[in-house]
Amino acid sequence: MARKANYEEKINAIEAKIAKKQEELKSLKAQLSEIKAKKAQDDYKELTEYMQNNNLSASDVLASIKG
Repeated sequence: MARKANYEEKINAIEAKIAKKQEELKSLKAQLSEIKAKKAQDDYKELTEYMQNNNLSASDVLASIKG
C-alpha cells in the first residue's frame, strides 16, 4: 500500500505541475495576442500616414501591389 500511495503522490505532483504550466501558457498566449494586436495597430497607423502623406487611396495602393 505504501508504494501505491507514493505513486499517487507523484501523479498528483505532476498533474499540479501540468496545471501550473497550462496557466503559464495561457498567460503567454494572451500576452502574445495583445502584442500582435498592438503591432497590427501600429502597422495600420504607419500605412495610413504614408497614404495620407503621399495622397494615396486604398485603391491606389492595391493597384500598385497587384501590378
